[in-house]
Amino acid sequence: MSGELSGRRALVLFLCIAFSVAGCAQEERVLRWGADPSGGAPYVFTDPAHPDRYIGYEKEMVEALAARMGRRAVMVATDWEGIVPALERGEFDIIVNGLEPTADRAARILFSKPYYVFQLQLTVRRDERVINSLEDCRNRLVGTLGNTAASRLLAQKGIRFRSYAEPGTAYRDLELGRVDAVLMDVPMEIYYARGNPRLRPAGPPFYRGVYVIGLRKGDEALKAEVDAAIEAIMRDGTLERILRKWDLWDDAQAELQAAVKRGEEPRYEMTAATFNWTDALARLARAALITVLLAFGAMFIALSLGLSLAVGQSKGPSWLQAVCTVYIEFFRGTPVLVQLLFLYFGLPQIGIALPGWLTALVGLGLNYAAYESQVYRAAFEAVPRGQWEAAYSLGMGPALAFRRIILPQAFRIALPPVTNDFVSLFKDTSVAYAISVWELATAYRELANATGEFLLLGAIVSAFYLAMSLPLAHIARRLERRQQRRQALQALVVEAAT
Repeated sequence: MSGELSGRRALVLFLCIAFSVAGCAQEERVLRWGADPSGGAPYVFTDPAHPDRYIGYEKEMVEALAARMGRRAVMVATDWEGIVPALERGEFDIIVNGLEPTADRAARILFSKPYYVFQLQLTVRRDERVINSLEDCRNRLVGTLGNTAASRLLAQKGIRFRSYAEPGTAYRDLELGRVDAVLMDVPMEIYYARGNPRLRPAGPPFYRGVYVIGLRKGDEALKAEVDAAIEAIMRDGTLERILRKWDLWDDAQAELQAAVKRGEEPRYEMTAATFNWTDALARLARAALITVLLAFGAMFIALSLGLSLAVGQSKGPSWLQAVCTVYIEFFRGTPVLVQLLFLYFGLPQIGIALPGWLTALVGLGLNYAAYESQVYRAAFEAVPRGQWEAAYSLGMGPALAFRRIILPQAFRIALPPVTNDFVSLFKDTSVAYAISVWELATAYRELANATGEFLLLGAIVSAFYLAMSLPLAHIARRLERRQQRRQALQALVVEAAT
């Protein structure tokens, strides 16, 4: 009898454990969604009042969808330009980030039913009188987000545009005159520009498109759940309440939801892909040229200023040595990205608004000057003291001895590390993407994200970088050999004189 009771107790205990595990599994059923909260208002962004949490209309919508699906919504912050590859890698289950259905994305991911109808809005400065429509931008520069309906429309119309990583930067550049107009989706225009007294809309909104949820290929079951949840929050008015709360409700949303409530399947057209290999290679070549110009310009500043810093730190009076040391430690001790952002966004507050390419050139030059100064200083100290004495014995003064005897020898010693820094500078130009300079690394990110051709485009971009850096190494080796011969000849002259 006791054995029978023990068996029943064991069975009851087993069932309790099984139900507990099943209940926990049910509680832990989550819906992971990917979005870029950086400059992502009003979609999803950091709450200014509570920086430890995110807010936005899409966040509230996903939470409503997840509740309908019996799941818990968990946001995974990611970079916009790599959001589709991140979905494909399985970092999250769905993309909810103002995603537009395009032909190139359709080849890689699935799309849900649309949940929002967007329009584009052109914005200009308040005192602008010439630009009143997109057609007026033919010979102007327009700011927009990369790989969006707006950027594709501008490319189709042959209008010059500058891609930005987030909308706030584009509208700030518009205020400063760095671009002539900005073309964005209406939700972004409402949040970032409509309340700005320095800006105004150029004409009414135009060009309708839709936002959809992105899913991995093969996730048909999840797509069915998501579609059913979207329809449910439209029918019960949840989505309308969210959109009204964020001031995004308009006639286009009413038409979309009315069609869903009538049982009609929403129809939309995918934005056509504008990518082709000929255009891609041409764009990469232009971006490579920009990279070369940035690197050479910045290195010229670095070498010139670095030499002055090295001389000032080692030979100047005490106050000059202190100034040079502070400069060097500041630029070596802070990230170059922070320095570029300071120059680009900080200087306009005191009335100095440099264009992006000039900011990158000057910023990189100032940063590398600190490093080159230490290369020069070490090279000067490596020249034997006897060289100074030999030069003085030939009747040379300090300036002439430095220019004819010390500097050539120091140059030969410094040449290998300077060449190495120059090659590094070619790669460090990639940080200029943060201030919307379209150099080679930025071009690669945009094109690869638009096409998914990360491997092939990466190989092409690597070939561009090698084509830029290998000739430098070859030239540096030739210069080094020439300097060695010249130094040997000078040593013979000095030895004969002494």
